[in-house]
Amino acid sequence: MDVSESHPFSGTGQLRKFAEGLAKIDVQNQTVFVFDNDAEGVEASQKVDAMSLPRNMSTMVLPDLDALRSFPILGPDGLHEADINGRAAAIETYLDLMLPGRPPAQATWSNYKKDLGRWQGALDFKESYVERFLRLSPANLSASDYDTSKIEAVLDAIIVQCNLIATSERMGPWNE
Repeated sequence: MDVSESHPFSGTGQLRKFAEGLAKIDVQNQTVFVFDNDAEGVEASQKVDAMSLPRNMSTMVLPDLDALRSFPILGPDGLHEADINGRAAAIETYLDLMLPGRPPAQATWSNYKKDLGRWQGALDFKESYVERFLRLSPANLSASDYDTSKIEAVLDAIIVQCNLIATSERMGPWNE
């Protein structure tokens, strides 16, 4: 789907509804719905998983990373280190978070997700990390010191999920 002009499914709730719609109309394309690794994304992914998607569709949450297990986060108790996997790791968190002339990256807790028993948070100034990434051309990226390790982990996880769908579909209906 081309979302270069706009984002028709902004937010986890919209992506969840989109997944539900595609499943109901029996779309045959292999589809992976990728959710942020924050409390909102985890909750939405669980709701989509509960729909019993067809074999050609699956969900995934961005991968847990060791680099996000001790991350500066501002909350009711002030600034401290916390594991933001599953709580505040949106896609922007997987970009290079070292911005020249800026203080170290941090996130902020925003609300408590009672059903999950965890806080939801977000990376502060996330737009600046996205802007820096989008300004890089492929040639500039390979020649720069931009850290791609976290976004590479995302791509690896997506490839694994796609392989799981492909393998599942090849098994045929007799193995259901």
